[in-house]
Amino acid sequence: MAINESRLQNGTLKLGPTGTGQMDASCQITNVRITSAYSDDGDAVTVLCGDTKPPPRKLDGHKLEGTLVQDFDVDAVAPAVGGVIKYLWDHDLQVVAYEYVPNDVATCPTITGTVMIEIPAETYGGDVNKRVTSDFSWNMQEKPTFAVA
Repeated sequence: MAINESRLQNGTLKLGPTGTGQMDASCQITNVRITSAYSDDGDAVTVLCGDTKPPPRKLDGHKLEGTLVQDFDVDAVAPAVGGVIKYLWDHDLQVVAYEYVPNDVATCPTITGTVMIEIPAETYGGDVNKRVTSDFSWNMQEKPTFAVA
């Protein structure tokens, strides 16, 4: 089998319900990924003869994580619309829909579900005269849905 290499490019990340009120954060995102966490569910078992059975594993959940370029200046220019930072502040601790498409290749899946928005720790500012970014990590509320058009 030949190498098949995927790249994040020309994709989209949208937050909120489809239509009005949806925030297209795509042009502010420099890194985005779906992560999963697992842990042991109980203890290992060792029996008299010396055999050991490891503890079973369980899924602790999925997250939508990444890095975004701060756009707090947009909020002052267009307060009714705002940017990604304003959207996060307006929806802190709310569950919102998301739609993530890693790239514009026809066979690339559209990944959807809901996440709980949490304002990134470093939301406003950073180093002087440098591009300022924020790392985000949002808990998915269910297993993501993957659909290919």
